[in-house]
Amino acid sequence: MSELRHRRGAQWNNDSNEWQGVASDEETAGVGKGAVEWHNTTGAVRYTYVQAPGPRGGWMTETAQLHDGAYFGSRYHLRLYEGGKGNGTWTAIQAHHEYFDWFRLRHTVGSLEKAQYHLDGQYYGKWYVDGVSRQRYANGGIIDSNGWVSVVDLRPKAEMGPVPGALIAVLLLGSINLRDSMEDTIRDLASRLTRETVQRGIAFSVSLFGLPLFVRSASIAVETTVPSVPIKAIAGVGYLVLGLGLPLAAVSLPNGRQSTDWFAVAILALGLGFLFDYRSIGVNVLPIAVVLHRLAVLGVVGVLAVGGSYQETDGRWNTLVQAGIVMWIAVLVWPLFDAF
Repeated sequence: MSELRHRRGAQWNNDSNEWQGVASDEETAGVGKGAVEWHNTTGAVRYTYVQAPGPRGGWMTETAQLHDGAYFGSRYHLRLYEGGKGNGTWTAIQAHHEYFDWFRLRHTVGSLEKAQYHLDGQYYGKWYVDGVSRQRYANGGIIDSNGWVSVVDLRPKAEMGPVPGALIAVLLLGSINLRDSMEDTIRDLASRLTRETVQRGIAFSVSLFGLPLFVRSASIAVETTVPSVPIKAIAGVGYLVLGLGLPLAAVSLPNGRQSTDWFAVAILALGLGFLFDYRSIGVNVLPIAVVLHRLAVLGVVGVLAVGGSYQETDGRWNTLVQAGIVMWIAVLVWPLFDAF
């Protein structure tokens, strides 16, 4: 387990053939070819069963939990179970890839196999590893698990050293230059932007598109920069912002009785917001239950937007808005009862 735990700044000196800059075990570790860092993390308590004769067998809880990623984004989550004594020590690892679902207020596991390959890759070709292999345990069938368990044999501790630090990726940003030939288009757009309905439409679109991304990015920023803030406090604030912000935007911004247009804008803007939110944390595949729930969310926000567009004639809390609020409460409660 020490090969995954927190070491930073370790570098291999080709001249002296030794590791330099080794930090304490309380710092972060970078392992492998990519920017992979394993940090201590929290999660629900899970047990594993060890089948062995006498007192060596039985249920045991995890020794530690590590993750690569962000709690409120997507991450590779490991639960480590240490056992054995002396030269017979071993560590069993349960690994999965998951992301934080703001409507469920918990993580949704998307893949076991993806995490297995990710973890295996940290040991391929390493000087402190004797070999990496797969053994058939016939325990597949859960999500995408195939029943083959990875086995990593390490060299004796006396011959091992610290793990090298991860490389930091650098992002290059480009720019877009506008041509003079677009001046007429810009003038026309500016004249349209002076209309109240257009301004409200833009504000509505930006609000629905940006809220999922804002909640995700802000929660990750707080998690990583202010670790003293409790995870549950961050989750609670983010849930309130999303749960209240979406219906408030849908009810307050639309006007002009253009019900079909507002419904379409709501579906498109919020749908793109969900899509970019998942893409930002590297989630490409969703369970069918999650997809159905998000479609229901889109429909309810669309109904609220239609109700909001009639507020000048039928009142702020007209029948459509009231029905939409009831449906909104239903779509919020639905995932909290572990329906997924």
